Amino acid sequence: MKLLCKIIFAGLFFCGTSACSYFAQDTQVADPDFTPKNTHRTFSEQNSPVVYVDEAHHNFLTKNGRYKPFSQVLVSDGYTVKPNKKVFNLDYLKQADILVIANALDKDRQDWTPPFGDALTSQEISAVKKWVLQGGSLFLIVDHNPFPKAIENLAVAFGFEFSNGHVGDAIFRIEDNTLAQNVITGGTTASQSELGAEELIPSLMQGFTRRVASLDSITRVKTFGGSAFRAPQNAISLLTLGKGAVSITPAIPFQVNANTPRVSVEGWSQGAVLQIGKGRVAVFAEGMMFSSQLDTKTGKKYGLTSMGGEQNELFLLNVMHWLSGTI
Repeated sequence: MKLLCKIIFAGLFFCGTSACSYFAQDTQVADPDFTPKNTHRTFSEQNSPVVYVDEAHHNFLTKNGRYKPFSQVLVSDGYTVKPNKKVFNLDYLKQADILVIANALDKDRQDWTPPFGDALTSQEISAVKKWVLQGGSLFLIVDHNPFPKAIENLAVAFGFEFSNGHVGDAIFRIEDNTLAQNVITGGTTASQSELGAEELIPSLMQGFTRRVASLDSITRVKTFGGSAFRAPQNAISLLTLGKGAVSITPAIPFQVNANTPRVSVEGWSQGAVLQIGKGRVAVFAEGMMFSSQLDTKTGKKYGLTSMGGEQNELFLLNVMHWLSGTI
């Protein structure tokens, strides 16, 4: 998520491209002029996967709010996108194929004063994990401090360890191996038989007519700050932070000075995918990369339409294709 203020660290370090949601509550809005570049519909009304975008946990990013462009991209490909307004339980989750949780918080906050509690209860964590193990797909998006703390119990349940801090903008490239080359990025195709029965998600999508999308090669993906995490050993890191990457970890969000700890996150991930049980999990440590947002104060736009982020929309579609089992 692009945060729209500048923080000077020790007189030298600027977090201006990655900080200050507390400012952005009023000035950071969905880009009203955004139109997806995608013109190909992978799914029809008859086989459209159902995507729940969580709005029940004080989410900073919602379907018709700051994540409207995210939803527009999914709809352009034929997904059925619905807001989730309910506490998670297994029976309810079974109505969805993909669950998106983006920047959940512990309460409806007017400030960023610690402590930060859990956004999801232990019962909800148990329900989400069981649903994934049985074939559901989770798309978890967790931005900078304090969002990692609020969703820590869910991340840990799947083996992901977040740094509760801020990292700077980053560009991930195939050429330097910071962007992984695999089915999501590499422009490869596979037949259903090649995927194998164990690869198919046996949720509500069992009755769907599956076809594998033909992918264009992705060579560059841009993120706009966010956080970082260590992925479990059996996950695949798609976006790996390069040499010199650091996470600034203030005790109180956005209150940075010369004594604020800086933690090396070189080799950590900002995006990874994991197959677990019969389901799939995609975890990303930055939200703006999948949206297009306007700073109403400056008129500047960030995200999918930004310079350097030209392939982010295709990357989002391919991540969704992986979560929906089409690749």
